[in-house]
Amino acid sequence: MKLQLLTAIAALALSVITASGAAQTTPTAAAPAAAPAPPTSSTIHFVDRWLPNTVSRDRKPTSPVDMIMLHFSSDLIAHPDDPFNVDRVLQVYRDAKVSAHYLIGRDGTVYRLVPESRVAYHAGKGSLPWLPGRKNNLNEYSIGIEMLNVGSARDMAMFMKPEPYQAYATKHPNWIGYTPAQYTALKELIAEIRSRHPLIKFDRYHIIGHEEWSPTRRSDPGETFDYTKIGLPKTR
Repeated sequence: MKLQLLTAIAALALSVITASGAAQTTPTAAAPAAAPAPPTSSTIHFVDRWLPNTVSRDRKPTSPVDMIMLHFSSDLIAHPDDPFNVDRVLQVYRDAKVSAHYLIGRDGTVYRLVPESRVAYHAGKGSLPWLPGRKNNLNEYSIGIEMLNVGSARDMAMFMKPEPYQAYATKHPNWIGYTPAQYTALKELIAEIRSRHPLIKFDRYHIIGHEEWSPTRRSDPGETFDYTKIGLPKTR
């Protein structure tokens, strides 16, 4: 995948969608006053890295949030020896005008990027057979969660050539796939999100991967992701 296509959210749809809203001046700016970070009582380590409002928009009051979409991101192509640099990944999101609500680091840190009250640009074009009425329009009804990760050779085949991937896999085999800390943080984060959005049922119809929404464009979270580690079945 091209640098922006790989990093800018292997979900983060990489359909560059025109955003609206006033931009903030720095990536570490405070969350919009109208939509503060939700309270939390979990053990998750949150870090606020709010993206500018130009890569998200207000959510319609009539739009129910009933889906969570999972993604992976990395900076593998440009920096194979340092693919999980949060600053660079977030810059790619900003440059590509894409976003997610959360990014989970390799150590389980959860970076808050977009308030849940806003629509993040993470899904892009796609469809689900059980929701035909939402074709190309899942952002409005969903929360996007990115995880820093490099997928399997098959996962990454649509984004890069096999030779550089194999060189990376040989040099950094432990940097492929998700970490225990990421699974722990993701499971807690999903529980928190569901407490605020009870229409998100804990099943594979409401918690999905980007690859299920847009299989010709995306392969994340990929075959290295184990749904059973967050309490869900591997298949629907």
